[in-house]
Amino acid sequence: MKGRTPDPMNVEELFERLDGKERVGIGKRADGQYTYFHQWFCDGSGDWSAPGPDCGVYDSKLTAKTEAFQRVEWLRATFH
Repeated sequence: MKGRTPDPMNVEELFERLDGKERVGIGKRADGQYTYFHQWFCDGSGDWSAPGPDCGVYDSKLTAKTEAFQRVEWLRATFH
């Protein structure tokens, strides 16, 4: 993966789109809940955008990951 990942939360998994322009992360928030978020690769800076906003708040990593796979079309298509 290119660039660095800003870390405002504990990022536990990252899934990068095949063209390298977007990724989705699963993270544990400071309050102990989980979320998923999007980041976009910035060609000019060679870095990833700041993550966010949170795409929901979930009780577990599995729930956040399942929701991301259901809602993000390219992610769903990548793993089916």
